[in-house]
Amino acid sequence: MKNLLRTCAIASAVLVLTSLAYAQEGSTRAEFECLTLANSSRVVAAGAPSPFVSFHHVWTPGLDYGTFVSNGLKLTYETQGTGDEVVIVVHGGAGLPHEYFHPMLYNLSRYAKLVFFDRRADMLSSKSGHGMASVDEMSDDIDALRKTLGLDRVTLLGHSFGATIALNYALRHPANVKRLILVSAAGWVENPYEGEKRILKTLSRVEMAAYRSSEGSTGATKPCDRVRRRYSVLYKHYFHKLIPYEFDRGVYTVYFDALSKKEALAADSTVLDVRAQLSEIQVPSLVFAGRYDPVTPPDQSSELAAGLPHSRLVMMEHSGHFPFFEENYLFTEWVRQFMTATAGGHDDRTTRGPLTESSGGSR
Repeated sequence: MKNLLRTCAIASAVLVLTSLAYAQEGSTRAEFECLTLANSSRVVAAGAPSPFVSFHHVWTPGLDYGTFVSNGLKLTYETQGTGDEVVIVVHGGAGLPHEYFHPMLYNLSRYAKLVFFDRRADMLSSKSGHGMASVDEMSDDIDALRKTLGLDRVTLLGHSFGATIALNYALRHPANVKRLILVSAAGWVENPYEGEKRILKTLSRVEMAAYRSSEGSTGATKPCDRVRRRYSVLYKHYFHKLIPYEFDRGVYTVYFDALSKKEALAADSTVLDVRAQLSEIQVPSLVFAGRYDPVTPPDQSSELAAGLPHSRLVMMEHSGHFPFFEENYLFTEWVRQFMTATAGGHDDRTTRGPLTESSGGSR
């Protein structure tokens, strides 16, 4: 029931711009038919299990829970680890809850206290129907969490679209940020279908046939099944080699990610490109890029690092869009060393401008 409510809340927000998204390249009728079903109270009979494979919760030991209020909404957060350093983790999406970080950030919690939370558009909330959320509002939620934790300055770890929100926060609240860790990140958000087109160029004939069949079926074929077939083809290409969990646990997060990004592009386009403002961010920044990332290609992450005055770019040579999965040990070590080197202020190795490193190891 909890997962169904979460799915419906996200679907409600996306349906606001259904007519607009129909006109966007890459959206499909099956996707919106599936969203309509997911948002319908008539789909599931009383006591019956949900027919939708929804967001899961990965069981992870050592989590403590709390709540905070931001602009009238009650949000839930989790903490893991007991280090002196506090890292607020900002998940990707939009449309994707934070659970995909578990359990792979567990190793990092040995060195820092990690704080996870679901943003207002992707969360467990005390009320539903809150509508679309802007990047500024999501950034405000970070500040509300910081105040709840009683912290003056925090480290932000933002992945993918979460890095967009972390950059927004750093620009609007520079005194409250100690350092930035930006993973699979760019200084701007492109149309999400561009990433899909990059994936399509790599598909085999068999995969392309399966991808196209997802929209060719009509009639008795359920729209959500057609969506599942489409994303079963796309999802594995978010990774270079390692797919960290079975398809059912990831496909719908990618699906909602794509749709919600289209919504964000339409609703909040003025704050989705901060490349011209990057020089204002004066905190130490560590930027991770996956060499084989089709969603946020390495050149976008390189451009981001070049625009940040005190940055280091780390190229993860065996990763796609999720380097903390595919090269977890190296990712953890880079972050640990970066936090140690910048514990007293700016890392003297980053004050001369951006540097590029390569993770030459293997899994």
